Amino acid sequence: MNNQLNLRPLPSAGRWAVLGLSLCGNALAAEAHNPEQYKDELLAIEKRLDAKLKLLDEKLNRLEVLESKSAAITAAPAIAPPAPVETKPPVPTQTVETKDSDKMPSKKQEGFPVSSSYGKNGFEVKTDDGKFALAIQNRIQVRYANPFDSDPRSISDLERDQSSFMIRRARTKLKGHAYWPWLKYYMQYDWSQPVLRDLNLTLDKYNWAKLWVGRGKVVYNDERVTSSSNQQFVNRSIVNDIFTVDRQQGVQVLGNLFPGRWYDMSYVAGIFTGLGVGERNNDDDNMMYAGRLQWNALGGEMPFTQSDIEFHQKPALNFAFAAATNQSKCTAFETDSNSCRNLDGFKKGEDGQYKINQMMEEVRFKWQGLSIQHEMHWKEIEDTLKAESDSSRDTNLRGGLIQAGYFPHYLFAIVPKNLEFAGRYAFVDPNTDVDNDMQQEVSGVMTYFFSGHSNKVNFQVSHLIVEDPRSFMSQSEQRFWLQWDLSF
Repeated sequence: MNNQLNLRPLPSAGRWAVLGLSLCGNALAAEAHNPEQYKDELLAIEKRLDAKLKLLDEKLNRLEVLESKSAAITAAPAIAPPAPVETKPPVPTQTVETKDSDKMPSKKQEGFPVSSSYGKNGFEVKTDDGKFALAIQNRIQVRYANPFDSDPRSISDLERDQSSFMIRRARTKLKGHAYWPWLKYYMQYDWSQPVLRDLNLTLDKYNWAKLWVGRGKVVYNDERVTSSSNQQFVNRSIVNDIFTVDRQQGVQVLGNLFPGRWYDMSYVAGIFTGLGVGERNNDDDNMMYAGRLQWNALGGEMPFTQSDIEFHQKPALNFAFAAATNQSKCTAFETDSNSCRNLDGFKKGEDGQYKINQMMEEVRFKWQGLSIQHEMHWKEIEDTLKAESDSSRDTNLRGGLIQAGYFPHYLFAIVPKNLEFAGRYAFVDPNTDVDNDMQQEVSGVMTYFFSGHSNKVNFQVSHLIVEDPRSFMSQSEQRFWLQWDLSF
């Protein structure tokens, strides 16, 4: 028998250290006086070590089986592979007792609890606990206009020759929720102007009462509230610039009452600064007030989007009435750094000079690829700096539109399913007390939807008529628009 002890390889260095030291401590506490007796003691210790290690291996195997069957139990840190161990004769040392209380607690490196995907709202990121979500979407709208782009308001506007290509809109949108799924936020920036168009929060916990705070569109009429990316035509009608309440900074409460019943109703009420989004402070102590009441007669509340690309199997019909009042230096608004502006015939206003009262009625209908929309607007502008006896103190404006679109594939299968044709008639009377001052639009558009409103191409032809009250003459011109609208 060799003098050296040849221990069999152990599963790990750790096991050798713990078990070997605990079993050999007493034998190695003092120098051996009888070599044969010392050898026998070591052989006995080796046998005991083998039995202990075998029992430990069986327990570890059972533990691994239990861990693999329980998906709810967090996996324990992997044990590093054992380092090479040299077999040496035992060296006398002190007895070491290992206790659980002396072990350092292990820390698990958890994965980053966020998932990402790409959907209808663009690139979406959300936390696994559902508390936070963010969707990032970009949009570009490229347009060719001939002979001009903006709506004509006078005969001289019709005589322009400004045929051009342009990036009409280039925007980035951020939307999602924070801390709770019902605390929603929305931001939109327009790089083509540039201007921060929207930045608002919505408490969307109850469908019957939602609170909106910030800057964005006043929920007034469909043509303005519907995003330009979801329009049926290349652009809004000639009515929009005159009667829009546009974007404002303030508070709105909106909701849906009695859903599913014949008296299903939607409402909106808001208070705003009344100078658009271009100025932080009001010009006086008067606020803008606006409200909208809608009867969802058939099919429930329709979202603000045009064309029946959803193909409603059952008819959907909404009637709405809205009103707004404001006193400021503005007679009209636009989403720009100078959002407060004045219509033709009105001088640049002083603080609180113009008092505006306006109202609108609206009808929307969709069914099996057919969509119809109608709006009628009235607006009164009072110049408070003029005497009450002055006949020009009050100016009344009137305007309206009707448009309809259809996907002819549902009648003629040979026509591509994603191709829509639509027509629109719109008019504006900028002063009902003046004759021969009408502005009219007759338009037709052909739209191919590659991927709904997210990717589409429009070709629109408009016949525009402007009357001149001074010469009692009218003049017309054709405008051609070709546009590609892409959201990604």
